[in-house]
Amino acid sequence: MLRWIRVQNVAVIERLEIDFEPGLNLITGETGAGKSILIDALGLVLGSRVTSDIIRTGSDRAIVEASFEVASVPEALASRLESAGVEVDEEVVVRRELTSAGRGKISVNGVAAPRQLLRDLAPFLADIHGQGENSSLLRPGAGLELLDRFGGMEVLAESVRDSSREVRRFEGDLAESERTGKERELRRRELVHELSELDGALLRSDEDEELAAERKLVSHAEKLRTFADEVYAELYDEEGAAIPRLARVWSRVESLGEIDPRWNAYSAERAAVMSQLEDLAFYARDYSQEIDVMPGRLDEIEARLSVLERIKRKYGGDLTSAISRRDASRAELEAIDSSDDRRDQIGEKLERARARYREMAIELTRMRRNAAKELERAVKKELPSLALPKARFVLELRTDETSWGETGLDQLEMLFSGNTGEEPRPLARTASGGELSRFMLALKSVAAKDASSKTLVFDEVDAGIGGRVADAVGEKLLELAAVHQVICVTHLPQIASFAPAHYRIAKIERKGRTETEVTRLDMDGRVGELARMMAGAVVTESAREHARQLLNRKRTNVRV
Repeated sequence: MLRWIRVQNVAVIERLEIDFEPGLNLITGETGAGKSILIDALGLVLGSRVTSDIIRTGSDRAIVEASFEVASVPEALASRLESAGVEVDEEVVVRRELTSAGRGKISVNGVAAPRQLLRDLAPFLADIHGQGENSSLLRPGAGLELLDRFGGMEVLAESVRDSSREVRRFEGDLAESERTGKERELRRRELVHELSELDGALLRSDEDEELAAERKLVSHAEKLRTFADEVYAELYDEEGAAIPRLARVWSRVESLGEIDPRWNAYSAERAAVMSQLEDLAFYARDYSQEIDVMPGRLDEIEARLSVLERIKRKYGGDLTSAISRRDASRAELEAIDSSDDRRDQIGEKLERARARYREMAIELTRMRRNAAKELERAVKKELPSLALPKARFVLELRTDETSWGETGLDQLEMLFSGNTGEEPRPLARTASGGELSRFMLALKSVAAKDASSKTLVFDEVDAGIGGRVADAVGEKLLELAAVHQVICVTHLPQIASFAPAHYRIAKIERKGRTETEVTRLDMDGRVGELARMMAGAVVTESAREHARQLLNRKRTNVRV
């Protein structure tokens, strides 16, 4: 339900705030006081178009803010809000601002949002029935939604919608898999050439680093052998070598230690020092003997490094990248080679999905045709009591089995004729504001058990009626208010007398400017307002007594 709305600097409204009640809310007031402007302001937070003309003269911006209570968030609404980054905890607060420069700002629960988000949310929050684009009847697809709810086909309609999306997904997958044969063959040739080069190179991780190290050794083989031989000779092999000479040194140290114990600390290190020197000498001897460079080995290394450098430059800069490129190319080539099989699999899935869609869509069409006849008959019974005795209502359901839309194979147009001899025509082009509101009232009365409880707003519902018909309209509004929150603008005291919550909008002058104010009426206030609506500018005691009689009449579920 709509909990409250705040309007600032919109047309004649400088500042206005209304807290609404569950059930039936009636708004009355003199012509031009701002009643319809209030409805238009509500339309703004539901996504209607707006221009800077609505901004109150002398102001630089207009602001409309509204809070909707959502006891349980429908899955579709929750999904749409989540995709927009909006969190909801049983309340949706919409704020819309327009500046005189034509720039606008929209937020939903404090999160900046586009106007399209408001239009997407509107069907879940409120329906406005009257003149202009705000009427929910004029929204594309509204007729099918109403018919599906009336006929209890919402689950099947949702299944058709899901099936349609599945078909579209498989069609997209198939189109992707069916790239032209020329494109696939061209790419295949590129991959075959690439893999021939990469596979032929027999790449091995870190091979270039290993070869670079080997090249350094091979190119300095003679120098390495000479130096190793000299190390062995100097330590062990030639006359005057270090190790034999050190043996004589250690003998003298031991003799010194026998006389002076302070030398014994050095004697203790003899074994370790001699062992390291002997290991070094024998390693140098063995190293020299192991150096055996095959003729041409350096040329082989240079040639291999040249191949690897070319591969690295061409495929990523290092061997790791080149190896990854090879593996990825092989996987892509395998995918291309198996594309025909995949395309056939997708094609089979697509045909099965189309068959499922068609079966459900045909059943939905059949149920819609039956429900359309029932809805036409039910509405026809309601129209005379709402001052539409000659009106005709036709649901024109057109089926195109080549159309695979999310709403099924059908398109629905609501046709209306208010006068004898006139052929029914599309509702938006034939019904006046009052007729449209009363007609929607008849539709909603028939479909009052609609599970998606929301706020219903009726503007001009009483245009061209009075007397007994006004009572009938009031009764219909009261019936709807048992399921939905209903907000109605009315000029008739008979209708206004039905409302548990009655608001009066009036124009006042303050500091040379016209302003609009709203008052929640108590019992005395309601008596006075109904008397004014009956008698005009001069309210007589007779009119007040008549107003009391209207309010005191027994009405089911009406609290006065």
